[in-house]
Amino acid sequence: MNYLLFLIPLAVGIYTLCFAAWLWRQKNRRGALGTFLLTVITMAVSFYTIFLRQPF
Repeated sequence: MNYLLFLIPLAVGIYTLCFAAWLWRQKNRRGALGTFLLTVITMAVSFYTIFLRQPF
């Protein structure tokens, strides 16, 4: 069930990385790097909360 729950943030992350690639091609380097970093951090936090965090 956790894998299905992780599909939603994964889909959003893939979409956001495609947007970052588009920004990079449009010569908006700072926006692309910021979007990429935000996506990586969000995916790491999502992975941690779904798979690694201990339940109460």
